Amino acid sequence: VHLAVTDCGVGIAENDADRVLDPFFTTKSTGLGMGLAICRSIVESHGGRLSMVHKNGPGATFQFALPLHKEAVS
Repeated sequence: VHLAVTDCGVGIAENDADRVLDPFFTTKSTGLGMGLAICRSIVESHGGRLSMVHKNGPGATFQFALPLHKEAVS
């Protein structure tokens, strides 16, 4: 399963792109820097991957992919 979300805000500065998913990293003056790190942790605990897509123009795109769940055969 793959999902991508794009906004139309100011985007992510190029020098912040490698750190944006790190715990306690924030671009907001009142931010805690936990939201995306928690999202990444949840996605990874289910065998998936969360990432930021580099794009031209305004906004930012984040995507995650999760493996399909397979039911056990009894």
